[in-house]
Parts: sequence; structure tokens; C-alpha cells
Amino acid sequence: MNAPDSAIRLVVNADGFAGDATITRGTLRAHREGIVTSTSVIGNCTDPSGVRAELATVPDLGIGVHLTLTGGAPIARPSTIRSLLGSDEQFPSQVRDVFLSWAKAAPRGDEIEREFDAQVARLRGAGLVIDHLSTCHHVGFLPVVGHAVETVARRHGIAGVRTAVERPTLAWFTEVRRSLTTAALSSLAWFNRRQMGILRHGPTSWGYFEQGRLDEIRILEILGRLGPGIHELICAPRESDDPNDRRELAALLSPRVRDGLARRGIALCRWVDLF
Repeated sequence: MNAPDSAIRLVVNADGFAGDATITRGTLRAHREGIVTSTSVIGNCTDPSGVRAELATVPDLGIGVHLTLTGGAPIARPSTIRSLLGSDEQFPSQVRDVFLSWAKAAPRGDEIEREFDAQVARLRGAGLVIDHLSTCHHVGFLPVVGHAVETVARRHGIAGVRTAVERPTLAWFTEVRRSLTTAALSSLAWFNRRQMGILRHGPTSWGYFEQGRLDEIRILEILGRLGPGIHELICAPRESDDPNDRRELAALLSPRVRDGLARRGIALCRWVDLF
């Protein structure tokens, strides 16, 4: 049954599963005890079978792929994706290198598509049921990358693709650098959707500006800004010994946040529930 037009539905998605042990632990706990409904598995993670075993313990957690062009080894044969790799046949370690390469028109779209297809196929082959695609460091908002994501999503019958960014708020004016970065991502996302005509993917994604700094107050502020329709809150909860790292996890476990959801009548869901 479709939700009424006035309903607010929210996917709470933890990015980076299997990329960092603290995020993997934090994601599992934030789902079991908190409000996380979905996660995105790093596309070139080193142990797909282990990931499948961990996710089997949380069958209600939605699963996506966090496609990557940075950090570690590719999944496709290096000889078939030369424009994406360094001389060591590894991905660049910094996202700025991907953006610089794009500015020089260096990465080939067919090679990006080949690598993303290999990442998705490998995780599906390990037994994961994939309901959405996103990209590490949001490089999917670059048109050549976004086209590859869309093509791979259609090939594998995956309905959800992260494409929409939150609108600017007054908070953006308090930190110029983060504001400019978020605004640039928003502009690229808009241009990408205009080029491709993406209308089916749905959620407006929140948390870019607050990335890595979500706390109870910030989450409650975001909840207060949500209008009718479907939304996604991006997070990366860590369970570690560092109190600063644990702040985001604590917020996702917070009874006040649950109360905020209840007061606004916000229904938690997964990507698969949206299509």
C-alpha cells in the first residue's frame, strides 16, 4: 500500500559498511538498538563472504553498495580500467585525485561502468540482496560517474540510486568551507539529474553538510526540516574507544531522537520499501 502524500518516510543509511571495523560494529548496533534501517557496503571490500555472514545476523537491515573509485584495489582486471588507477594498479587514496582526473577528462566512462559492474556483481555473487547504490565521497554526482551508476543499476535491476541533495539552510552560512563543498555537490547532483532525467530514485539525502558530525541536536534539526515525501539521512556511526567517534552512534541510539520521529509521525523504512 502506498503511503499518503502527506506522509514523511525516512531511510537512515549508514555508509561504509566493511570499510572500517568501527563503522561495521557501529552500524550493526545502531540498527539493532537505534534508528538505522539501511547500510551501504564498500564495493571493493576485502571479504564479501564475511560481510554476508555479518549481515545475515540483521535480516531487516536494507543493503546497498557504496561504489568506490578511491582506496584499495579494483575488482575488475586492472588492464581493463587503466584510466582509473595509478601506476601501482590501485585506486587513488584521495578523493581530490578523482575530481582532478575528472576535470582533465581522464577517466573513461566505459571503464568506470566496468569497475562498478564488477563491484556489484561480486557482492551479489556473495549472496547480498542489493536495493540501492551510492558512491564513496559522493563522486556519483560527477556526470560521467553518475551515468555509469545509472547503467549498472538498470543492468542489475536495482531501483534505488542516491541522486538528490538537501537544499541550503541557514546553518550552511556558519562554516564557509563545508557550505561550499555541499553547495558544489548539490549543483552537480542537479546537473546530473537534468542530463539523465532521473525521476524514479526518490529520496532527498540529508547529512552532507553534517557529515561525520551528526549528534542528537543536528539529527533533531534535520527531522524538523523534513517535508512530506521520502528522505534519506546519511550517517556513519562508529563504535570505538574515542568519545568523539561515538557521538554519532549515541545520537542514533537516542530516546530523544526516537521521540522526535514519533512526534512528527516520521516512518522509518529501507530503500526497498520505497519502490
